[in-house]
Amino acid sequence: MGNGIAPVDLPDDWPRARTTLQRIATHVLARWRRQRDNLFDLEPAVGGFATPVVGPDRERIRVSGDLLVIERASGASLAELAATTTTIPIGGSTIAQLWAAAGVHPGGEFSAGPDTTPVGPLEEPIELDAGAGDVLGDWYLLGRRAIDRAVASVAAPEASLGRVWPEHFDYGLDLAARPGVRVNLGASAGDRFHEQPYLYVGPWDDDRPGGGEYWNAPFGAVLGRAQLVSAADPLDRATSFLLEGIARLGGK
Repeated sequence: MGNGIAPVDLPDDWPRARTTLQRIATHVLARWRRQRDNLFDLEPAVGGFATPVVGPDRERIRVSGDLLVIERASGASLAELAATTTTIPIGGSTIAQLWAAAGVHPGGEFSAGPDTTPVGPLEEPIELDAGAGDVLGDWYLLGRRAIDRAVASVAAPEASLGRVWPEHFDYGLDLAARPGVRVNLGASAGDRFHEQPYLYVGPWDDDRPGGGEYWNAPFGAVLGRAQLVSAADPLDRATSFLLEGIARLGGK
């Protein structure tokens, strides 16, 4: 991806595509992981998002574009390794079929938080724009690189682990802008506040130092994907946006 964003337009109906991907993230990947290690956070991946590798068989599932990819590697040494990769098209499949392919145990409620997206019909074929996963994967990876740069620029960041949270469908972490002042940094897939993907800086308290146009959201500041696509260096622009918020909160 270099320092830019892949030259792929958002699908015409991005909110619908985003909701479909969030449903898969929540009720296929996160549910699968919960059943194996009792956790449900995910991570960015090329073409979308993924679970970490878990369990003795080093299993992982991920979304790669319009495919669900299931990977397993069993064995104590390379000589004895039994590794498999299985793919299933997401478009045209049902949630029930994705569960069966990945080994998700059906039944029971699953919650990733108060705003968990509904599982929806289990036997209804999924409609998914072929480029939606690629757009989202590139966005999360750009956000992660910019956040990594921001963390490296803070003297004592005390940063949490960056993760994709299925509930709000964003990649993010929190850090200390200065001792006692924490702030969330993230890359969101979009929501009712801002339909397209956006970066955000979200202070934990109500202080908004510096005034001006920077603090442009009820929860802090946002910078939309559309503003980065046209930038000469989207990664530098993204990093600068995050660092400005940290500097304001850090009193610089």
